[in-house]
Amino acid sequence: MSDAEIAAEVTKVGGGHPSKQSIAQHRAAIVEDPLWYPGKVKEGAKKRGPKPQLTEAKKLRIARSAMALKDAGVEPSVAGVVEKCPEATKNPNTNQPFTDKYILEVFRSHCHDEGSDVPWDHQNPLQRTALPDFLITHRCSWAEDMEELVEEKGWTDGWFAQHVVWFDPCSSVIPGAPRSAFDADQAAYGKGPRWMSADKKAWSRNLRAAPYGGKQAHWGDKRVWWFPVVARGVVRLVAMEDGWKQTGAGMASFVEKLEGVLRKMFGEGARLPRVVFTDRGPGLYQASEGGIVKVYKEALDEHGFRSFAGDNAKWQPPDIPDVLPHERVVAWVRKYFRKHPYRRRCSLEQNHKGFLETLKAAERHVNEECDVPALCAGFLKRVGALAAAKGERLGK
Repeated sequence: MSDAEIAAEVTKVGGGHPSKQSIAQHRAAIVEDPLWYPGKVKEGAKKRGPKPQLTEAKKLRIARSAMALKDAGVEPSVAGVVEKCPEATKNPNTNQPFTDKYILEVFRSHCHDEGSDVPWDHQNPLQRTALPDFLITHRCSWAEDMEELVEEKGWTDGWFAQHVVWFDPCSSVIPGAPRSAFDADQAAYGKGPRWMSADKKAWSRNLRAAPYGGKQAHWGDKRVWWFPVVARGVVRLVAMEDGWKQTGAGMASFVEKLEGVLRKMFGEGARLPRVVFTDRGPGLYQASEGGIVKVYKEALDEHGFRSFAGDNAKWQPPDIPDVLPHERVVAWVRKYFRKHPYRRRCSLEQNHKGFLETLKAAERHVNEECDVPALCAGFLKRVGALAAAKGERLGK
């Protein structure tokens, strides 16, 4: 049959017959595409139906508004974008803003962070604390200064691993009352997903701990201070005596123990590392001016140690835990405590004993299972990574 004859036989849904040209185009499409099927739309064909009201131009304006909100320190939202660009978000058919669904689709398809081509998605942030711009700048300049200093002195990873000892005071709360012991146990379960029945989510055993469970000391509890000492690929965890405080005098009393600790780590005849590397915490440096605490400085001099940062550490940022090796060790230790919690009782004495036993077990675990030598030898690599990241927080 000819195209004209077929056209005469076919009746359209709305009445009438298609033109012979339409039939010819249809037959040509079938011949050209062996995989043709009824309803198949030819690639590149114009979409049928009414044109979308949320045009590409409007999407770009919405995206620019959303990204501008984030750059200004405001969390992007549908309401914020509607307020910022009311015309771009208005549906001309209803004279009302487009529904949240369509505007959020623009967030996911057209918005991205500075320096990235990956579009936004609504997701949980990483478990890292944010940094203000001035601190990011300080961290970057310190890393660059460190690289220049290392080049000038000829220091290597081996030099840091051989001559530097890293340490920092840490504390843990020992529960001495039933409620404190319960809160500490609940905190040990963590904040992430747990195994539970869907109909028992409200059972207390499946709920989170109090906000400061296991962190804040209450009446009847005791705060115990301990130090991670890291040098030459070895870790020693030193528990301080009752009543120790994070002051200059307290840090001086720790320095008095430091040589003995290092002797136990490396042997009586070993040549000990004499350069101490710490952060700028209380008892070490003055928070405002960065000057070293006098009594701590005197203790270092008396026992043959010197601070890497010098008598004034203002050039060193107050927040570089992602660079310092002992901070990684602290994370390993606390992870061990979460996975191997000691049994909390109502007795402060028994809990203290359980804590010290677990601390000793954590020390063995870190030295045997964690790559402490690589941690010590990789300090300069992390400094370089900080410089490359322009002061931003580093990953694991």
